[in-house]
Amino acid sequence: MQSQIVCHGCHNVLRYPSGAPSVCCALCQAITTVPPPAPVLEMAHLICGGCRTLLMYTCNADTVRCSCCSTVNLVRPVNNIAHVSCGQCRTTLMYPYGAPSVKCAICHYITNTGMNTVAPTPSPMPTSSGSSYNAQPTSVVCHPFIFYPTNCS
Repeated sequence: MQSQIVCHGCHNVLRYPSGAPSVCCALCQAITTVPPPAPVLEMAHLICGGCRTLLMYTCNADTVRCSCCSTVNLVRPVNNIAHVSCGQCRTTLMYPYGAPSVKCAICHYITNTGMNTVAPTPSPMPTSSGSSYNAQPTSVVCHPFIFYPTNCS
């Protein structure tokens, strides 16, 4: 496999075998040092929460700023996020892995995820009227692609 570099003497493009430490120009006889190869960066994708543009970023990033709308998107660990289609409007929803249900921010439909890996249902809690209810945790998705752990305010 061949690579290319610009001669530092005459500025012609030089071709050389990959892995060579330096290249001698046939025209001006200048020796150009080949820079070390750039490290391979693992890339990942996310959809911008502001404009729904597909963004590419390096895997070690914590946040990604969208070049279209300037929204700063929080990067979630890949293994902790799951996807499901809304049971009513079919919008793709992201939710924390293990959540039993997700509420769509567009149509407000609650979709069961089929996951039963969260803590067991808490014991009945009294309400202000003295009755009790079973609180089933539901993830509320205030934007189809951004998870908020509590209700949107």
